[in-house]
Amino acid sequence: MKNLSILFVFLTIIPFSYSQDIEDKLEEVKYRNLGPFRGGRSVSSSGVINDPLTYYMGTAGGGLWKTTNAGSEWYNISDDYFKTSSVGAVAVAESDSRIIYVGMGEHSPRGVTTSYGDGVYKSTDEGKTWEHIGLENTQQISRIIIHPDNPDLVYVAAQGAINGPTKERGIYKTQDGGKSWKNVLFVNELSGASELSIDFNNPKVLYATLWEHQRFPWKVVSGGEGSGVYKSIDAGENWFKIENGLPDELGKMAISVSRANSNKVYLLAESDSNKRLGGLFVSNNAGESWSRISKYAELTSRAWYYIEVFTDPNDENTVYVLSARAFRSIDGGKTWERIYSGHGDYHDLWINPNNSKNMIISDDGGGEITFDNGESWSSINNMPTAQFYRVNVDNLFPYNLYGGQQDNSTVRIASIGSGGGISESDWSSTAGGESAFLAFDPNNPRLVMGGSYLGSVNIYDTKAKARKKVMIEPINYIGKASRDMKYRFNWNAPIIWSKHEPNTFYHAAQHLFKTNDLGKSWEVISPDLTMDEDEKQGNGGGPLTNEAVGAENYGTISYVIESPHEPNTIYTGSDDGLVYITQDGGKSWKNITPKGLPETIINAIDISPHDKETVYIATTRYKFNDKSPGLYKSTNYGESWKEITGNIPYGAYTRVVREDEKRKGLLVAGTELGVYISFNDGENWERFNLNMPVLAITDLMIKHDDLIIATQGRSFWILDDMGLVRQLDNTKETKLYQPENSTIGNWYSQLNSNYSDGTSKFTGVNPANGVVIYYNLNEDDADKEITIKFFDQDNNLVREVSNQIDENFISYNGGPSREPVLSNKIGINRFVWNTRHKSLTGVPYAYIEGRFSGHKAIPGKYNMSLEVGDKKLSSDFEILKNPNFSVSDEDYAEFHKYTSHMENKFNIMADYINSNKQLIDKLKTILSDIEDQAIKNNGEMLLSKMDSWDKKMMQRKSLAYDDVENFPNKFLADYLFILDEIKGDIPNVSEGILKSLESLDKKWDSLKEEIDNINENDIPNFNNELWKSGIGALN
Repeated sequence: MKNLSILFVFLTIIPFSYSQDIEDKLEEVKYRNLGPFRGGRSVSSSGVINDPLTYYMGTAGGGLWKTTNAGSEWYNISDDYFKTSSVGAVAVAESDSRIIYVGMGEHSPRGVTTSYGDGVYKSTDEGKTWEHIGLENTQQISRIIIHPDNPDLVYVAAQGAINGPTKERGIYKTQDGGKSWKNVLFVNELSGASELSIDFNNPKVLYATLWEHQRFPWKVVSGGEGSGVYKSIDAGENWFKIENGLPDELGKMAISVSRANSNKVYLLAESDSNKRLGGLFVSNNAGESWSRISKYAELTSRAWYYIEVFTDPNDENTVYVLSARAFRSIDGGKTWERIYSGHGDYHDLWINPNNSKNMIISDDGGGEITFDNGESWSSINNMPTAQFYRVNVDNLFPYNLYGGQQDNSTVRIASIGSGGGISESDWSSTAGGESAFLAFDPNNPRLVMGGSYLGSVNIYDTKAKARKKVMIEPINYIGKASRDMKYRFNWNAPIIWSKHEPNTFYHAAQHLFKTNDLGKSWEVISPDLTMDEDEKQGNGGGPLTNEAVGAENYGTISYVIESPHEPNTIYTGSDDGLVYITQDGGKSWKNITPKGLPETIINAIDISPHDKETVYIATTRYKFNDKSPGLYKSTNYGESWKEITGNIPYGAYTRVVREDEKRKGLLVAGTELGVYISFNDGENWERFNLNMPVLAITDLMIKHDDLIIATQGRSFWILDDMGLVRQLDNTKETKLYQPENSTIGNWYSQLNSNYSDGTSKFTGVNPANGVVIYYNLNEDDADKEITIKFFDQDNNLVREVSNQIDENFISYNGGPSREPVLSNKIGINRFVWNTRHKSLTGVPYAYIEGRFSGHKAIPGKYNMSLEVGDKKLSSDFEILKNPNFSVSDEDYAEFHKYTSHMENKFNIMADYINSNKQLIDKLKTILSDIEDQAIKNNGEMLLSKMDSWDKKMMQRKSLAYDDVENFPNKFLADYLFILDEIKGDIPNVSEGILKSLESLDKKWDSLKEEIDNINENDIPNFNNELWKSGIGALN
């Protein structure tokens, strides 16, 4: 942990000052985004005034998104450019819509899920590319205003750091498009700009609200001497207060000047909530004086999170206020109607100045667009921007991920979707609420225990689809000071399932609880395992508004883990920095906190899968305005500790660390700026984001040979290649890596190719379906011929692929696909064998409805060889049964027997057909030049025989998909149809198939006899005639 003396001098954050070696080396390795496609928080969005289909949405932790079809589809436009992931403000220049400015760091400062930003980005090409233009240390930006006629003149409202004093706050101005900045309004190191509004009729006039605020881990402070309302009449160069008629005590505020009437200005102000002094104020004289027009409490409730006011650009009396709900007044704020959309908790609104019925609103579910004044809104279920606190997985196939989504339900989502991706049909809600830890027996996850804030706990029966509430002692804690709570629960109060005792779960407040009867009764099995400091247990908010829904509870247990090696050994970590252990099931406890550890959050604990005495902890101090990472290791049950933070940079504060299940000393850490990996037990770290963008990682697991990740703004991600990662070393020699075993399945995956970026438009991405092969090529071998061969356990060749392109391949509509080609770049290469035997032989150019792909290899042991020049490397793997398929070994053997039989016969048929067709074409050419009528007649008789046989085998009038409906199928198509019937998702060699096959095989015997007779008798006889006449043979 860094020395505290330097922590309050916020450093310029350079998140990428580390080696890129491993990310370069693993260019072919991809994380995949699972979803769910259910939007997370957005606090800023904007439309484009002359393009009603284009909008931009800034997310709290998932970067910047764009739609060009009014929200039917959103796509990210910041991943390759932004160095942080939280967007606080987005603005599009009205004078040139190609120019966009984005301010980083959301302005709704939650205590548990708010990420910091790194200044301002600018695009001059509608978001295609971006340039960072400064203000790196502002951390949270609430608004950007662009001059209506000059896109180089820009104002930034910098709200500043959430958790401590900084100088980088207030209003900033640039007159050269961001090349240089001037801080034109600064009050003090705790007061930032919460809102900024420009008079579009006189752009020299601006209004700003300054907000004194700070989040301590135990309290949100909103209001103070620095809060105030300011005006400038000289383009921001000078400012003066305009508070005549306002309360003396001011907290968070928002301001909006009417575009329809420059004299009318609306101000939404937090003040003393006990005296109800806040509300909506209006000025009819451009801010010279104010009067309160509405004291409706819901307008200013939970002020620190909301306080947003917007005026209709075309009607001075229409005004919007955003809170947990969205409100509109059409009489200048006297009366209010509620606006309903797809979510709640609203943070921003853009109203089209050319059409007031057209808006985009930002809320905790994303960005929503309306064209009918809020009667209907675009969907928020098409964006993978969910914010998850934690992740857990079961042992089913496919395994499921479980997590609580911020301001939404919990989610249970399959790691593999049933079709082309992971869609809404592959996930559902489960136990608990948004902030839940979720616990269950991973081998039988029918009953899931989940929590929510303030101690709420329930058990969800996935079969009955019903919940049972099992709170330890139902007490309504909302609104209470934490010192008045019997049990102080963390916002993410831990819940875990016992590996050693049946039906047993643990749950925690400041004490650890245990139930062995599924929550019917609970036992307190520990003393208070926190610092228990009374001065940090008061009201969660002040001085003007209380906040007491649990996020500010302090002195709570934040993490619990049971040893997988031995019963009765349990570790706890608290949000105020204490680590405890019991080795007798809670009868006694020992404080094992690392010596000298400053007050911090123990966010995760991991027990080594290799050694029962080794334990790791991940700490974080961002709530103390300290963004240092902090990772520690003990090899003696916590008796002593070693810091292993290593070279993880400042700014990448840590939330979790896990040791790999199979390779000792292989650690993966989740940080505010992404994933880091260490191959030497934390001595050195490398960034490990690969294709995944910069994201705040809230939790991760290594399970099922996968790296499973929960993010704060881009849903869940999985890296399916831990089998490869475990084998990585510094070799540059040609090498074949041991492949992971593969399970038979019927899903589609874009990751079967090497061209996917691991994301998809509307669904989560499935893992590759097949055996994923990685091989390394050194510089000398990269230009050699490369071949991979797959053999079954009897050493029969199953499939062969190489890096050589088949130059004779003919592509045509309805025909087989080209054989895959191996890559041969220097370094690690990737190939996915889809476990199919070689494709069937094509018959150009007729369209046959059916699959030319070979049948899938059956479960069993397989060998493979990599041949590079004269080098030969080998490995083995297994193809595993799908536990969801009721297919016996005998069934698979029968399937393989008959598909092999039919594929061999099909290829023989196709060879006959192709050879016969070539001879037909050649014979036609020869006949056109023959003058001897007798020979010509004999040739035409031969041609008729050959053509007649071809017509029995092929329907050559079918050239396109729908042609099969217009022309009757012939023998080859009928044969392929039966072959397809066998090759269903679940193999099935039915009696009906065998009967049809027997009939077709007999028919083929007759057809084969016919073509053999042509080839062996008719053609040689005709050839003799041609030779005698001096023409030359047909073949």
